[in-house]
Amino acid sequence: MLDRFTDNARRAIFYARGEAAERGSEEIEADHLLYGVLKTDRALLEKLGISLDGLQKLGSAFAKRDRGRPVSPPGIPLSIESRNAISQSAAVADRQGSPQVGVSQFLAGLLAGAPRLRKTLTDAGANADAIDGAISKIEPAFERQLPAGLEMVTGRFCAGVGYDLHRLEAGRKLMIGGVEIPFDKGSVGHSDGDVLAHAICDALLGAATLGDIGTHFPDTDPKWKGASSLLFLENIVSMLDEHLGMISHIDAVVICERPKLGPHFPAMKRALAKALKIDPAQINLKAKTNEGVDAVGRGEALAAHAVATILQS
Repeated sequence: MLDRFTDNARRAIFYARGEAAERGSEEIEADHLLYGVLKTDRALLEKLGISLDGLQKLGSAFAKRDRGRPVSPPGIPLSIESRNAISQSAAVADRQGSPQVGVSQFLAGLLAGAPRLRKTLTDAGANADAIDGAISKIEPAFERQLPAGLEMVTGRFCAGVGYDLHRLEAGRKLMIGGVEIPFDKGSVGHSDGDVLAHAICDALLGAATLGDIGTHFPDTDPKWKGASSLLFLENIVSMLDEHLGMISHIDAVVICERPKLGPHFPAMKRALAKALKIDPAQINLKAKTNEGVDAVGRGEALAAHAVATILQS
């Protein structure tokens, strides 16, 4: 969807991400997007009747609210409210027959997706009539009020599948789901050989139609030699963020004869969830044997299958 955004509208998101990072926010909120829009377009700032002091006041409000430690901008996801606002900005452009989403449409979408920002604008010194002028551009379908506590989520659910298999060899660490499992054999691989993390990587990339793990993290790149596969997942989260994709659910099964994996699932879910920036409850893990059949059944290898569902705006 962002391919429709003009350079200035994209720049607003860039500013918003930087503001969220500086303030230590866990997500790019609609407030940050509003700040980015106003910082990008000085003419719009003047039209709304907001001075530079008012813009500074808006930024200072974030400092008091977020109170976090600075974080890396690429790793900050958009909040659900922000995704809704971006989707609605595109709807405003559609209504106007515009192939592109400019800063004015972006502002209108923000006011539709987060009505509370009207007060934020007036607190910063905005002219009420000018705000009404921006709201008048919003398609009527987006003006309906939602029940308290219910957020509008627009977009489509997409699913992807992943599969991976690794040989087992004595003297190597066995990493599964970001957790080291005590065992006399470990996975053979260019990275840490985490079969579960790799299957999840491919499932997420597939859901977002972004290729596969070998494309983004090739085993010919020395950068990834011995690397934790959790880093792959963290990088994929950033890719999903750029494409407005939000992880909904992950279901995976690891196939091996030994060792028993069930006792390690809670730790795996915590490690995976931290890398993916989701709740552990959004991950379901299962373990199966191969009933003594083929290399997996003989204990020479282990495999994993995963299915990932994402919401894409």
